[in-house]
Order: sequence, then C-alpha cells, then structure tokens
Amino acid sequence: MDDLLPLVLLHQDWSLQDPTPSSTPYVEIIEQPKQRGMRFRYKCEGRSAGSIPGERSTDTTKTHPTIKINNYTGPGKVRISLVTKDAPHRPHPHELVGKDCKDGYYEAELSPERNIHSFQNLGIQCVKKRELDEAVAQRIRTNNNPFNVPLDNQKGDYDLNAVRLCFQVWVQDPVGTGHLVPLPLVVSQPIYDNRAPNTAELKICRVNRNSGSCLGGDEIFLLCDKVQKEDIEVRFFKDSWEAKGSFSQADVHRQVAIVFKTPPYQDQALREPVTVQMQLRRPSDKEVSEAMEFRYLPDEGDFHRIEEKRKRTRDTFKNFVQKAPFSVVVPESRSPRRIAVPVRTAVPKPSGLTGMPGTMGQLPPLQKPQATAQHPSLPFTGPSRAPPPPAPQLGLSTVNLEEFSNLGISSRAQPPPPAPGAEPNFDPFFHLPFEGGGDPTAMELGALLEDTTYTSLESINTTEFRQLLSQGSSTEGADGHSMLLTYPESITRLMSSQRGVVGVTGEEPQ
Repeated sequence: MDDLLPLVLLHQDWSLQDPTPSSTPYVEIIEQPKQRGMRFRYKCEGRSAGSIPGERSTDTTKTHPTIKINNYTGPGKVRISLVTKDAPHRPHPHELVGKDCKDGYYEAELSPERNIHSFQNLGIQCVKKRELDEAVAQRIRTNNNPFNVPLDNQKGDYDLNAVRLCFQVWVQDPVGTGHLVPLPLVVSQPIYDNRAPNTAELKICRVNRNSGSCLGGDEIFLLCDKVQKEDIEVRFFKDSWEAKGSFSQADVHRQVAIVFKTPPYQDQALREPVTVQMQLRRPSDKEVSEAMEFRYLPDEGDFHRIEEKRKRTRDTFKNFVQKAPFSVVVPESRSPRRIAVPVRTAVPKPSGLTGMPGTMGQLPPLQKPQATAQHPSLPFTGPSRAPPPPAPQLGLSTVNLEEFSNLGISSRAQPPPPAPGAEPNFDPFFHLPFEGGGDPTAMELGALLEDTTYTSLESINTTEFRQLLSQGSSTEGADGHSMLLTYPESITRLMSSQRGVVGVTGEEPQ
C-alpha cells in the first residue's frame, strides 16, 4: 500500500479546471448612462426632457443605456426607475419621462429574438422642492419601490442633483409554468444634473493662450462651464510631474471664468519647448475635464521672440529665392549716399580800387596812413598848459598801401614815435574825418582839391593852423589879415570842395 501511494500522486493531474458556467439568467449593463452632460428639466419648462446618452456617446455617434440578459433568450419584461445615489436606494422624487413611461418609470416588453436591449428617448424630469413630499408619496402608491425600502426610511433629505437607473427584468420560469420570474436588480452609475455646479461636467471652453515661459507666472484667462470657486483647481501634468495653477476664489468670475498664473516647470533650463497637459479638476469628487495641451517655452530673455522672427523671415526669403522661377540679381553693396552741404565761399578781394562807388562794398576797412613828412618844429607860444594828448591808435587791420597808389598817398613806413621831451607832433590833427556820411575813399584825393597846388599833405601851410590851436592873441598871416577865430585857408578850401558851399570867411574859393 505504501508502494502504491507515490504512483498515485505522480499520475494525479493538478492543473486548474475552468469552472462550469452557471445557467442562471442575469442582467448586465453593457452601456452605462453618461454621468455628466445632461440637464434635468422641470415640468414647467414645457419642452422635452431630452434623451439620456450612453457613456460612449459622441457628437457624431449617439449611444444609449443598454443591457444584456445573459443565459436567456425569450419573452420578458423590463422596468426602469430612478433611485437615490446612495444606499439604501430609495425611490427618487424625480421621474422618467418619454415613450412607454408612466407614473415616473419606464416599462416595456422584451423582444424574444434578442437578449441585448437599448433604451432610447428616456428623459429625466425634476420636481421642485415644495413638491418633494408629494412625489415620494406617489412612488409608494404606484408600488415604485424596487428595493422595498420601508416608509420610515424614505423620509429625509434627497440629493436632487444625482440619480441612478434601476433595471428590473422578469423572464419566464424555466420550468415552463408560464410565470415571470424576477432577476436580480441592477443599478447604473450616478447621473448628475449638468445645471448644478458641484456635480456638473467640467469643460474648458477657451483660453487666451496655450504657451508660456518655463519659469511660470504667465497670466491666463480660462473660460469654462459652471464651477464652484471653492471646489475647483487647474492642474498641469506630464508623466510623473504635476503642478497647479495659482489663483484665489476672487479670481473665479461668475463661475464661468478663471484667471490664474501658470506654475513653473520642473526643468527651468529648457533648450526647446515641452508640451504638457492642462485640465480642470474638482477635489470633492476627483472629477476632471478633458485635458488640453500647454507648451512650456525656454527662457531666453527674448519675450517677444524677435530673434525667432528674424530667423523665420530670413529662412522664408532664402526659400523664396531658391524657388523663384526667375533669376534674382543681388545688387552690389552701394557706397554711402553723399549729402550736399552748402558752403559759403569767401568773396575774392579786388587787386585795386576803382572810382565806382558800387564796388566799395567789397573793400576791406581802411586805415588812414599817417603823413610821412616830418615838419620843422616851431616854438609853442601860449598860456602854460599841458600839451594835448596824442590821438588814440585804432586797432584796425593791416592794409597793403600799394593797392592805394592811385590815391597819391605815399606808402613809406610810418615814422617811429617821438623821443621824450621832443616838441609835440601835430600830424594826427590832419587826419580829420570827412563830413556828410560819404566814404572818402570812394573818390580820388585829387578830385577833392580844386587847386593842383594842394595835392599832398606836405604842401599845406600849418602855421595858421598852429596859431589857431594855440588860442593866443591876434596873429597876422601872409596877407596881413587877422586870422583869429578863423579857419586856415587850406582847411576852408577843403571844406568848401567837400560840401560845395561858401566858406566860413564869406569869400568864394579861388
């Protein structure tokens, strides 16, 4: 016996056997109702409550809640009603409306040819808070209590923003009695009213920008569906990294707009843009919105991306030149443009003087040369007084006297100043200005003198002039007449020829 036991254990098959499938019918929900995105309608709105969409429903492909009856094909009956979200699942005050709906629930016969059944045109109609007790009493009267919750337990608060679908299915008795046998109850996932911000679907409608600096701090305006300012956050994530946007409750505007600042990226030394995901999240139920892309850009100090624009423009021009069907000639570098600047040219000086008055505007200022003739010194008679000071020397520009040779003036050098104690020189008194405002250089000196005897300063008799300056007693001149208080004859002739009038003595010039 002991020898046979190892042989039995050796040949024993210990592999796992698939269990025999059960033949008992049961209900399975293969398409859950969509949790969010549907609005509960009031009866007073006077419009259809819509249709409950399926979980995989899209804008192009519509689906609806669907069940499958496993291990059974044949006639049957189904009832769908609304129950509370939390257990025990009490009858909900809201009711189902649509085709084949009455007293707040849906009931219809099942097709015997198939075991998958989809339910369309089911809407949810909500009741007002003041009608809450009446609606619950109606559920009890119509025996709409799938879980047979006692009446005492049905009192209390109801979550009017969330419901569940309860599927009750009856099939024929397999024994063949013809009676309908109920199958185990099945409830769907919660359906939330999209009108309530604490249960509504989270959705990002629009943002003003989808990129920012890797350092964070960029201000973003986000438009969304209704949210609760104390129960919402903006989440950025990529792989294992996660961060939240920075904002306060005051930055949530009327539950539909959020102004926040982006968080810094984990790697702030980026060399190229990085794409992350951005979404809304509700902390209370961990509900999130559909994520959208957000790009973190390297921080290069060029906030306006000027260098990137220049490079893009340069590359675009190169591509245009390469693809151009015509030859492009690049002009050679031009020399800088010359700008004409007006220059005032100096007026050339004339080589000599002319007798034309119109040409005197171009002459430089003249300095009258002093007489070079050295007159004999005469004894000075008169009252004892200091000699008159010498005439001031004018600091005029130097003039080449050879240019004035036609005036008959000697161009010899000016004599040196007299030695101390010498007799005063009266030559400066001969340099008297002409009256009448005319320029004395505008005409020749010979034209001023009618007598050819007076063609130079040396020919003037200065004796009479000296007597006049001495202011002494009467002195007789060459002709024996008294010359006191009279001008010398030479000065009178000069003045008469300049003014063209009769002299001071009353005699006509000879």
